[in-house]
Amino acid sequence: MTLLAFDHQLFLTLHEALSHRLVLWFFFAITWLGHGLVLALLIVPLMAWRDRPSLRTHLLPMIIAVATTGAVTNIAKIIVGRERPAVWAAQHALQVHTPFGYPSDKSFPSGHAQTAFGTAVYLSLLYPKATPLFLTLACLVGLSRISLGAHFPGDVVVGALIGSFGSWIGYRWVLRKRSKPSPIS
Repeated sequence: MTLLAFDHQLFLTLHEALSHRLVLWFFFAITWLGHGLVLALLIVPLMAWRDRPSLRTHLLPMIIAVATTGAVTNIAKIIVGRERPAVWAAQHALQVHTPFGYPSDKSFPSGHAQTAFGTAVYLSLLYPKATPLFLTLACLVGLSRISLGAHFPGDVVVGALIGSFGSWIGYRWVLRKRSKPSPIS
């Protein structure tokens, strides 16, 4: 079995297991945590209320890290050109439940997973005690993309890796920049 065939089979298994009506509504709500604007509307007030110095130091680098990896993800979608699961399923006489429709762009890698994991990793580095919460929410976003028929598991995993790596680099860059002595004027 090829990696692509395994990804297709894993998608069919997970998608079927996660297709109950209540599960779909739950994942429809959760999937919005993979949208950059929604995350910004949640995170900025939270950081402003909880930790103002971190907001000043880390908000812009976090946004840049997530936006940059978002651009990488969108370029990869164009280059790879992998069809969405519903398109693939129709070509193979299979049915995929897409109760809320599916995006018209390509599937690989998942932008929602990239955004959710990029944000979760950056926030986990900033607030380590909340790491289980951040990563659980990111994992739920990834599962939501499979449940809603928008992505194959491989799309989600690669999107998660791109977002995580970019945020780790962004966070390390901020730490390195802060540890360098300022030049004397």
